[in-house]
Amino acid sequence: MPIAKPLKQLLRRQLSRLRRDQPALLIFLFHALFENLREIDAHRLDPQQRITLEQMREFILYFQRAGYEFPAPDRLTSDLKPAGKYVLITFDDGYFNNTRMLPLLQELEVPAVFFISTGNVRRQECFWWDVVHRERYKQGIPRTEISREQKQLKQLHHRQIRQHLIDAFGADCLAPWSDTDRPMSVQELQSFATEPLVYIGNHTSDHYILDNYPEPEVVQQIQQGQAELEQILGFRPQLIAYPNGNYSQAAI
Repeated sequence: MPIAKPLKQLLRRQLSRLRRDQPALLIFLFHALFENLREIDAHRLDPQQRITLEQMREFILYFQRAGYEFPAPDRLTSDLKPAGKYVLITFDDGYFNNTRMLPLLQELEVPAVFFISTGNVRRQECFWWDVVHRERYKQGIPRTEISREQKQLKQLHHRQIRQHLIDAFGADCLAPWSDTDRPMSVQELQSFATEPLVYIGNHTSDHYILDNYPEPEVVQQIQQGQAELEQILGFRPQLIAYPNGNYSQAAI
């Protein structure tokens, strides 16, 4: 299956701005990885980038054909050529569906970084924005209204968000429906992390949007994420992705 037309157009438009053949390190952020379009249209979780496995394969091939390399993240600070063209693939949150990437990484010989929110892994809870999307979609709420509610909730404390979900959708709303919307288990994360092309990073313990919180909570979230990953995996990650892309001086 070729890259979906809107995705291909977006790639061409963005790369034309960058002058594709000039030296660059391009970092691409993804979340969920879908088996096919039917799985997207089931609305079990917020589709965000709407990327299927086959589209991801074509995405990687697109850059390989254009002469880009896919370096391991431990090369980024010391081993990139000034004239080189590079792509780094990353996934946020820790969805089980991200494990679908492994055969593709092996086939095309590219690494990827997976940033894990350890609290969801430990508790086996859905990510809160997926619950909002799933439940409001079932109620027939338009996508624009769902997005507005998600943005409003991002301004609240994480405890307030959880309470809002429970009040609106019931005590069991954070329970996963399927392999599509659930996080990896501890055992699955342990196994996934042993793969040579898989790199693991910190995404905080509970996906706190860090510039919303005072310094003690910021420190606790980052340090707890590190400690839990070390306990699960036996090593401390060297990379962090700030949830929602938001950070503060305290986080830095």
